[in-house]
Amino acid sequence: MKFQRRFGALARKTGALVLLVSLVLQSAALACGPDTIDPIFVLTNSPDVPFTDFAKGKIGILQSTFGRKTLVVAHRYLSGGSFTEDEQHAIASALKGKPPEEQNDDAIKAWTTARKIVLPEEKDPPAIYDQRRNSGYDFFPNCTSNAFEVATQTLKDRVASYGAEDLNVHDWLQAQDVVFKNCAQGSETPGAAPAGSPQWLQKDRDYQIAASFFYSLNFTEARSRFTKIAEDAESDWQDVAGYLVCRTLVREASVGSTPENQEDLYQQAEIQLINQSARGGKYQNAAKRLLGLVKFRLHPEERVRELAQTLGEQSGNENLRQDLIDYNWLLDNFDEQVQKEEEERRSKADPTPTPTPYPGAEENEARYQAVQRGELLEFYFSPKDEEGQPNYQRSISLYPKSDATEAEVFQQVEIEIGRKLTADESKELKSAYANAVLHRQWLLSPNRKFDNGGYYDGCDEHCNELNLSLFPSFLRADELTDWILTFQSKDPKAYSHSVSVWRRTQSPAWLAVALTKATKASRGIAPLMLEAEKLDENSPAYPTIAYQLVRLRLEFNRVTDARKLLDKVITTRFEELPPSSQNLFLEQRVKLSSTVDEFLRFAMRRPALFSEDGTLGRITDLLRLQKETWSAEYNTETKEEFDRSVEERFKQFLPWDERKAFDPEATDLLNWHFSINALLEASRSQSLPDYLRRSLALSVWMRAVLLKNDQVAKDVSADLIQLAPELAPNLNQYLKADTRTQQENEALYIMLKFPNLTPYVPSGIPEFSTAEQADYYFETAWWCKPAETEYNDDGNEFPKVVNVPKFLNLQIVGTAKKEREALKAIGDGPSYLGKRVLEWAKRSPSDPRIPEALYIAIQANQSYKYGCNSWEADEETRAKLETVLKEKYSGSSWTTKLATQNQ
Repeated sequence: MKFQRRFGALARKTGALVLLVSLVLQSAALACGPDTIDPIFVLTNSPDVPFTDFAKGKIGILQSTFGRKTLVVAHRYLSGGSFTEDEQHAIASALKGKPPEEQNDDAIKAWTTARKIVLPEEKDPPAIYDQRRNSGYDFFPNCTSNAFEVATQTLKDRVASYGAEDLNVHDWLQAQDVVFKNCAQGSETPGAAPAGSPQWLQKDRDYQIAASFFYSLNFTEARSRFTKIAEDAESDWQDVAGYLVCRTLVREASVGSTPENQEDLYQQAEIQLINQSARGGKYQNAAKRLLGLVKFRLHPEERVRELAQTLGEQSGNENLRQDLIDYNWLLDNFDEQVQKEEEERRSKADPTPTPTPYPGAEENEARYQAVQRGELLEFYFSPKDEEGQPNYQRSISLYPKSDATEAEVFQQVEIEIGRKLTADESKELKSAYANAVLHRQWLLSPNRKFDNGGYYDGCDEHCNELNLSLFPSFLRADELTDWILTFQSKDPKAYSHSVSVWRRTQSPAWLAVALTKATKASRGIAPLMLEAEKLDENSPAYPTIAYQLVRLRLEFNRVTDARKLLDKVITTRFEELPPSSQNLFLEQRVKLSSTVDEFLRFAMRRPALFSEDGTLGRITDLLRLQKETWSAEYNTETKEEFDRSVEERFKQFLPWDERKAFDPEATDLLNWHFSINALLEASRSQSLPDYLRRSLALSVWMRAVLLKNDQVAKDVSADLIQLAPELAPNLNQYLKADTRTQQENEALYIMLKFPNLTPYVPSGIPEFSTAEQADYYFETAWWCKPAETEYNDDGNEFPKVVNVPKFLNLQIVGTAKKEREALKAIGDGPSYLGKRVLEWAKRSPSDPRIPEALYIAIQANQSYKYGCNSWEADEETRAKLETVLKEKYSGSSWTTKLATQNQ
């Protein structure tokens, strides 16, 4: 499908921050559907990126929807504490949400490179090291990056000591390949070192054999061998072996145990790790980190309190990253547990009938479990019809026993379909059978035990909805946890509790919570606001408290006081705030505008980030990631050609990294309550940069043309010749038109040639291209009739309301309403243009532009997935357009172009 990039549909907020490093954009050549790049002005679940700014204390306005790791960091700063430089790096890493043992392709690539030092003539490394297509080295989750790093360093050391051609070094390398084979599949053990081999090889081989048992999940044997190595003073591996004895216990408890002996394994590991930590040495910190994991599993209540106390204090914590992750997961898990208990209590109080399982549910579940155990194979097969196309209505699901041969499967399928398989069918079935066998091997692989499919076993969509009283007392016994739960809670009692704690502690952290939870009706709110007004402007809590003070002053109708505080914030240290915080203050300030110019000045917002298909970053980041999608396998152009084409597509959007844009609230107001004349005046405001004046002027011209306001259309045309020079030749023809008919023809041609034109002010980044540049693909072109309803966070539909601003007089608002109704009657752009082109062809059939206009209008009215009404389109108008083009302009190149396209 033709790649089309559309900039628009601006989003004000995002529900969750998905990092650039965690997502990969699809290649432009493979894209299907419109990719949008939307500005995000306020992040609600995460601090702004880069996270390093937040980690350094640039916390801005705190929101109760922020994640718990974020709030741990904020609490430290609000309480007057700080973090060391190393801790700040750990915070940034933890906020990115990377897994504790992130697999790093670089470590494996470094290992395969080191192998070539010993085996320079080897054309291809063993298959286990091949980077599988589109999946990186995800088939090594059993072996962490550290395993490859240790092997790489050991190989380099052995080569440095004995030479790359030494037979013993080659023997060591062969054994290590066997070890790593166990990381991915199977259970193989290197043979003993050859008789008479040097001591270093024998000691290394002992370690390699123990490691192979560890990776093949034979923990008892691995532990026994690591124990012997730990007692061997002559082994280079003595220190690490003692630590690995503990790791085998933890690994077995995690993936190789039954519920009955899991606790016993963790308890053994706890004792061993306490002793290992007490002995000190190179692996003391590693042992402490692993001990934290054991406590996480074995004593969650004790561990969450221990972490709360550690994280709540100025500590110089070397394990801060993992502590943040563990603390977050524990809190989420306790939250989930309390939710389940509350649901059970409610269900007992108001029981509902248990749904009856659908017929065959038990059989399907039993079959699924048999597939997971490797007892059955599973695959699907679709026979082909007479034309060689798959007949999906006759598709069959096959579940042969795991030892079924290919011949037996073929026989079973031929019985099912009642005939012999064709050559093509045999080829597909053969492939399906082979894939089913491979899938079974994967299901039974040890690595499957390390892959939870991304499943998160903590609180999800209903976090923070519980009353504070439902949480167990041990959780809220620690000030940090109590503060987080209170700040995030929707419980009305959160206000009184936070006020009570603030009075006792005088902590700005609790004052920020109290003001966030307060309303005009809250008890004691007036003296609380007076205390908040005394806060030092240099306090990390100041942005949050100032924001909440403005909100409360507006609730009390203290408009002058609210404006005064906002102007103070905006004119003093505004640029030091994160973009999301700046935009939250501007959102408040724009509501207090007293003139159009003031509204325009504060309605402009610099995006915090841009979003493309879930990936967040600056435009330059998105450009870089788009370049990285080039693949020698899938792209026909060279990397240099691909990069140039990507740069060309992004060229007009790169400036928006430093530009401001209108958010949806501002554009709603402009589109609902500004008349054409008021919008024209706004487009000439010196408060706006030229690129936003251009956006307004284009909408003014389109609105004026559609509503036949010739005077405004001509006036704004003169502006657009300067603001949009690419339109100048066409606009000059429009201005030179002698008659209304000629004028309408010129205006219609301009609309057809520039598919981004719309009578509605666009939010976000306006794209402006020609029909040719869009390759006549108009899936998201022109305009759609505005929606009269919108949806709340719960998915409920309700009538859309845009409040009238006080700075507009009622006459302007009344005129705007009439114009909006007239535009609504015109309907969707593609259908409107199609009907106007038919009229043009009828009144001016000899105009040489008619065939092109007909072709564009036909393309505009195709049935596009992302059109105004999903797949719906004005089929009647499109059919009439095609008839006119084919019958009256059969010799035109546009007719040939349409015929070629429809073949």
